[in-house]
Amino acid sequence: MAVSPAPRASELTPAASAGLLARAVAVPEIVSRFAAQPAVRRALPAMVMVAAAAMVVLAWMVWRDVPRSTLYPGLPEAEKARVIEALAGSGIDARVERMSGEISVPTTDYHRARLALAAQGLPQAVPDGDRPLADIPLGASRSLENARLRQSHELDLARSITEIGAVQAARVHLALPERSAFLRDNHPPRASVFLTLASGRVLDGGQVEAIVHLVSSSVPGMARSDVSVVDQTGRLLSRGDEDDVSRLTERHLRHRVELETLLRRRIEALLTPVVGFGNFSVEVTASMDFTRRDIREERVDPEGNALRSEQLTENETRDMPAGGIPGAVANTPPNEAQLAENPAGDDAAAPAIRNRATGTTRNYEVSRTISSTQPETGQIQRLSVAIVVRAPDVAGGPDASQAEAHDALARSLQGLVESAIAHDATRGDVVTIMVHPFAAPALAETASAGFDLPYLPEILRALVLVAIAAIVGLGILRPLLKRQLQAVDGQPASAPFSPGLVEVAEGESLQQVEQKLNQRHRDLAQSVLGNNAGRAEKQAVLRRLAKDDPARVATVLHRMIRSELDSTG
Repeated sequence: MAVSPAPRASELTPAASAGLLARAVAVPEIVSRFAAQPAVRRALPAMVMVAAAAMVVLAWMVWRDVPRSTLYPGLPEAEKARVIEALAGSGIDARVERMSGEISVPTTDYHRARLALAAQGLPQAVPDGDRPLADIPLGASRSLENARLRQSHELDLARSITEIGAVQAARVHLALPERSAFLRDNHPPRASVFLTLASGRVLDGGQVEAIVHLVSSSVPGMARSDVSVVDQTGRLLSRGDEDDVSRLTERHLRHRVELETLLRRRIEALLTPVVGFGNFSVEVTASMDFTRRDIREERVDPEGNALRSEQLTENETRDMPAGGIPGAVANTPPNEAQLAENPAGDDAAAPAIRNRATGTTRNYEVSRTISSTQPETGQIQRLSVAIVVRAPDVAGGPDASQAEAHDALARSLQGLVESAIAHDATRGDVVTIMVHPFAAPALAETASAGFDLPYLPEILRALVLVAIAAIVGLGILRPLLKRQLQAVDGQPASAPFSPGLVEVAEGESLQQVEQKLNQRHRDLAQSVLGNNAGRAEKQAVLRRLAKDDPARVATVLHRMIRSELDSTG
């Protein structure tokens, strides 16, 4: 016989199950019951011994001295300090050995330490060339000595090259053939240099040439063209096979780029305070003449002359008169050298002149000028400057007043730019300035078109893990623990408390049934007044009470509001 209909399970929660927290109090009791079992008591000594042995093994593994390995032997003292600091920041136990002074790390962390140092660009120093020479054993062969000498030479060259700021590490390989007594069997020495540049650094042509000169001048008989320089990307930096014309062309191009960069920086430094940073764009193009000319000129001035030397010459021949005894011999005049001149005052007739020659030689110095002119290479033939200044964005385009303001701004800036570049109209320099609105960058459009959430996969993965943990905890572990705790308390989990049903046995009187109903009401009141009952549980019990005995509930409500009814009445 059923007095009232049974409530649904969703409307009422048993008072015995007051919450998971209250049931957790019974966990120590469960543990004590488990420990009180005979089998557990018999196995307790063995369990204590196993735990003690595990503690001893753990303590030995913690306090024992782990095997260590030497890291980069032969480092200088300054480099050792950097290595220890870097390893300490990476959480690796690095120490300096007392006997050898070398840095050692645990053997298990050896490779991790090398990777950590390589990520920070350490070690930077290169071992010097004294160590290979010091390690030569006594009685070594000549070939071993030559190999050690070559290795020492390579290490010294590499150490010198690493002193350059942009070079992080360097290796030098020397190919030194043995000298032969026959000239045709001799080969020139060669060298290869491998460079590891620092991140974001490059070597210019001058630095590469300096490295080539350093290596070639350190080895006797090595030419510059026999030195190859390669960086870590496999790019050949040296150009030993190029001719002089190619090097000259590259140097001319570099000079032109440097000149354009210098002029552009001058213009930017001048316009930045006026129009603001990022509000203009400047491009400079320079036309230059690198032709070499050797002009030799000789000029003669016909009007400007001077007497340098003068020579006068006079020749005269005379015939002597006949004299003496007539005859063949007497009629023949003797030689002139044997004739004697007539004494002064002689009445004899003067000899007749046969011929006379007179000559004058004068040397004049003519005025002349010799000049040799060699014009400077890299002369600027023409400069072209183009400048775009940002104009404010106006909807519908600029009006007449704004266009005039833009023209006035361009004219005012043109004088400044011409003064900055030393404008010369005779050689055709051109300066063009335009004021125009700038276009919006494409990156802003792509950013506004969509959004990128790189952390979204991580969030989804975390949510999936939380969901799996909630399903396992609330769907599997919580019901099992709840059943276990209910079994400990002596209440079956499958028999929920149902205050809406009162079972009447056969032969029971009405008074006994009424006692059962009163007991049900007391249980309901106890569940409502219990400290562990929730709000939803209390509301469900009150609804059930109001449904089972509405008259009593009405009486209670009337008593609660009687004072207010009397005051209002």
